Amino acid sequence: MQPISYWRNRERYYRLLGSRCRKCGKEAFPPVHVCKKCGSTDMEEVEMPKTGKLLTYTVLREPAEGYRQFTPIFLGFIELDNGVRLIAQLTDVREDEVEIGMRVRAVLRKLTQDGDDGLIYYGYKFVKI
Repeated sequence: MQPISYWRNRERYYRLLGSRCRKCGKEAFPPVHVCKKCGSTDMEEVEMPKTGKLLTYTVLREPAEGYRQFTPIFLGFIELDNGVRLIAQLTDVREDEVEIGMRVRAVLRKLTQDGDDGLIYYGYKFVKI
């Protein structure tokens, strides 16, 4: 993760900022500049709902270097309450608690850190509700 791009885009990571087409109302995350439904470029920034449901998931048992302290990592394909779908990490959940269809909520959590004394990066993850 590059510090400059992270800080420039931190609102997207902290608040789940996406976009909405002013012409047809289609919402997207991450934000887009052109509507995928109608092709309009008249887009506005909008905060995505913080709740949704788990459509499916996978478990990473051997993640990349720097993420091993989070093992196992649960990655979920989530449909937010507005119909927008995204991939995000599930946290604060045991493997026997993860169920397709379960309700989830976005929370702010530590993502990674640059070394022992470096910057700490925060972003959204999802918990079971």
